[in-house]
Amino acid sequence: MTKERIATVIKKHYPDIPVFDSDIKKEEVAENPSFFMFRMSNRYTRGESGRSLLQRVYVSFVTKEYKEINVPLLAQDLQTVPLYFVDSDEELGKIQGTDIEAMMVTMEFTMQVKGCMI
Repeated sequence: MTKERIATVIKKHYPDIPVFDSDIKKEEVAENPSFFMFRMSNRYTRGESGRSLLQRVYVSFVTKEYKEINVPLLAQDLQTVPLYFVDSDEELGKIQGTDIEAMMVTMEFTMQVKGCMI
């Protein structure tokens, strides 16, 4: 399944940093100084051929310790899922619903929806 494959690729590079799906709990946010989380979006676009659908996938790295990650290397390895890199962004601020300061790097990818031709 795609979710397990995403987590496996991330863990290959960052074995000591936990990886969560979008259902991360408030306690997990508080307990971990750094973590990855990912979300399979309900946002779709047409593929280049115009006959396939691409789903958006977001992979975020949140760190209260201001650790760095290698975005190009991670994006390259996530192609094996296959996820295709679109863009990345970095934000500094407070984690929603808390007073915890953190940095977040979000990478946006697309993934072709299997068996879906329009």
